[in-house]
Amino acid sequence: MSFWERWKGKGSAEPPPAPPPPAAAPPAPRPEPRVERSLLGALAAGDPVDERAVLDELGRARGTAAEKPALAAVEAAAERGLASEALRTRAAEIALARGEPERALGLLTEAAGPAALLLAADACAETGAVARALTLVERVLARDIDAPGARERHERWRRALGERTPAAVSALNEPTLIRADAPETALRIVGEAGRGGAGTVFEAVDDALARRVALKIYHRPERERDKLAREARTAVALAGSGVVRVYDVDLDHGSLVMEWLAAGSLKQAIVRRDTELLFPVERWLLPLARTLARVHQAGWVHADLKPANVMFRAPGQPVLSDFGLAHRGARVVEGGSVGYMSPARVRGEAVSFAEDLYGFGRLVEDVLALGDAPERLRRLVARLLAADPGLPDAGGLVALVAGPA
Repeated sequence: MSFWERWKGKGSAEPPPAPPPPAAAPPAPRPEPRVERSLLGALAAGDPVDERAVLDELGRARGTAAEKPALAAVEAAAERGLASEALRTRAAEIALARGEPERALGLLTEAAGPAALLLAADACAETGAVARALTLVERVLARDIDAPGARERHERWRRALGERTPAAVSALNEPTLIRADAPETALRIVGEAGRGGAGTVFEAVDDALARRVALKIYHRPERERDKLAREARTAVALAGSGVVRVYDVDLDHGSLVMEWLAAGSLKQAIVRRDTELLFPVERWLLPLARTLARVHQAGWVHADLKPANVMFRAPGQPVLSDFGLAHRGARVVEGGSVGYMSPARVRGEAVSFAEDLYGFGRLVEDVLALGDAPERLRRLVARLLAADPGLPDAGGLVALVAGPA
């Protein structure tokens, strides 16, 4: 091949292909945005959280776009029993401010503290349930007559209901309306043991029979003759375990002689915070439930269950007393004790066995405020005070108080 041919061939040859570019490295994964889990969400999920921090978070959510999910988180926690009363109360305040009183009430179904009860009362009043609102305020007044805002609400709602209920007094420290002097009697008076709206009780000794007795003197014997007769005769008709023993009655002088119960009343035990007598609660609560069941099985409604009317022969031996308002069947009953009357009674409706279940729940609530008790009893109290339509009669109440076998 000539030089020219060789040179021409070299010039026309294809240049060698360029090496392929290096493969591009895959893009680095983008970091996921960090999502801060709210404390309220953690609470609803059952995770341990600091309650003060949760309360702060709920406060910051108020009036913002986070308010609605924050409420939902508290409700979810409440359904699982994970939300404290303080947290449920704060959430209920938000619900009430949003114009959702029913939602607020849902958060306060087991309210026990004064702030929660007053808030529940306001929510009830907004829904038109004024009688229910009044009973909630009375539960506060029964413990603290000076609770801020309680008496004002009580008076306002009493007027709205036509003032059918008594004026507000502290049910754990009821004043005497008319002073009862030591009576002229064959009994030897030892001293005054207690006094309330109906009468004064004296500790006395029957020297002829050498026994100590309780002498009750009615403040207004001429006006309350029928009440005294009913108190004496009903106790005699129901004589037996758990009912106070009546020895004598004088309708003309307004006096009643009963057994002396040295251990005092449930009211006195609550006031002096006698936890040795009060706890464990089931020790005396179960016998009391059995007594109430026996009263109901005999056809009677006590209609005035409260701590002052539960006495003790000894620890674990409660005695039901003061049958002055007792009656058979359902009927409208005048009078009653502030803080222990059901909403139905406050509305002026006929009083039936359900009234005693409400009173039972109220006196247990007073005791549970002082110490620990099984959670099932707290749930039972909430049902009793809510007038749960699924509640049993007093007989079924015994099984609920006794708990699982």
